[in-house]
Amino acid sequence: MIFFRKTLPVLFLAFLLSVAVRVPELGRPLSKHHEFCTAVSLRILQIWYDNGISKYDYEPVMTYGLPADKFINNDANASGKMLDEAGNYYYVSHPPFAYYFPYAIFKLLHIRPNVLYLQILNLLFHFLTAVFVYFTVCLLSFNRARSYLHFPSFVAYSVYLFLPATLWFQGNVYMSDMAVHLPFVIGVYTVLKMVLRQKFYVPKYIFLYAAILFVMIYTSWLGVFLAFGVLAYSLLHVRDIKGFRVLIWITVIVSFFTLNLITYQYAIIAGQEAYLHEIINRYLMRGSVGVRHQGFLHFVLSYFLLFKDLLYNYLVNYLPVYLLIGGFVWVGVTKAKLKIVFSENGYRFIWLSILPVVLMHLFFLNYSSHDFTVLYASLFFSVLLGILYDKVKKSGVFSDRAINGLVLLTIVILIGQFYVINLPGNKSITGAQYDREMKIGKAIKTQAGNDEVVFMSSKPTPQMVLYAGRNIKEVRSKEEASAFLKERKMTKGAYFDLPSGNDQLTKQTISIP
Repeated sequence: MIFFRKTLPVLFLAFLLSVAVRVPELGRPLSKHHEFCTAVSLRILQIWYDNGISKYDYEPVMTYGLPADKFINNDANASGKMLDEAGNYYYVSHPPFAYYFPYAIFKLLHIRPNVLYLQILNLLFHFLTAVFVYFTVCLLSFNRARSYLHFPSFVAYSVYLFLPATLWFQGNVYMSDMAVHLPFVIGVYTVLKMVLRQKFYVPKYIFLYAAILFVMIYTSWLGVFLAFGVLAYSLLHVRDIKGFRVLIWITVIVSFFTLNLITYQYAIIAGQEAYLHEIINRYLMRGSVGVRHQGFLHFVLSYFLLFKDLLYNYLVNYLPVYLLIGGFVWVGVTKAKLKIVFSENGYRFIWLSILPVVLMHLFFLNYSSHDFTVLYASLFFSVLLGILYDKVKKSGVFSDRAINGLVLLTIVILIGQFYVINLPGNKSITGAQYDREMKIGKAIKTQAGNDEVVFMSSKPTPQMVLYAGRNIKEVRSKEEASAFLKERKMTKGAYFDLPSGNDQLTKQTISIP
């Protein structure tokens, strides 16, 4: 095929350039900008790898294997109820597929999960996602992706590769929140292809959509919102196109099955009531109804601040793209006299790529204040830019050199943005050492005995826990630590004091007669 001989090498070369941009960031100690997510994922993967996944009934466990590590939550769950009788806590905020897949890869290759290997897998996800961005523009442009390189699609592909959000969150940071983006992009492409080319009854597309929807819902909750978007659009158009019945049935059956599977699986840990309690607690923390407020004015202010954070994150991650899109629209309307009107297929793409993201922001407003949620809009912005590039280029207003220069300049600015947001080197822009949490964690690992329960005077971060390879109980005093030991019927504890603004740990041994 021409695609594999001619096009794929060009796409892969551009991807390698994006990897080169990230080389200073890869494999270094976990520290900044949501890298605690990678630490949480690695904790689950390493515990499974070291002790066996079946020991924990294939559940995402967050408690290490030593008796001294039991009954210590360490951010595993909000309610504190998702633990088994042995004292193992479990992370159930997301479905488990984002942990199953890398675990299977590492197990197959006989490689113990670590930071760099997980980041390499995430880079592969970045490449595959970008390829489907390329395919999507080809599809909307009625250009065969399997033919020679389609340059507007390549523009969308290249911009997607170098967005600050994709460079970071499909590189350094791995968790369900990021892993779901790949099946989301594939899912949008698959549904578009079924609709645009009337392939509702083709078995391979039926299977592909069902499989992708299952994987997406079984990875993170964005899958539920895509399912809703597909279902809503299908119901609105099923009278005109009977093929939408296929999408309706697949969406309903797969969604119902997957959600019930998740509920059944997580209820095994501590019962359905405990799982329901945890889900409610997590939604109150991350949703749009759990904002704490005192009076109407505080209520309004709380929501305003959350929306402000969300808008700020979109501005920081996409500003050069907004400017280029705005420039293309302005030139198209004022100079080329183009009518910037989307076709029916364009509206279908907007519906499928934007509605799930908007719904997620509305239902999970607190959660959406985390800047990794802007990753999901990268599909829409990249594809839109590729389509507008094609229209403006065909108008002849700009020479090829000028319009390609604008795109290249935008990519250079995006790379600069990435380095400003994620400063390379050993220190953050505030002067914090990137290896601080690794050093603290390794010091704890060296100094704490396997028969000692580990205590800390301040809250341990997920990175500290990962590098220590131990669960760490936060306590306010040695007396509180002693009380925990007595309750657990343990006799030894290691109390680590970490004064505010000081990286020097001091250890005190606690013994219970």
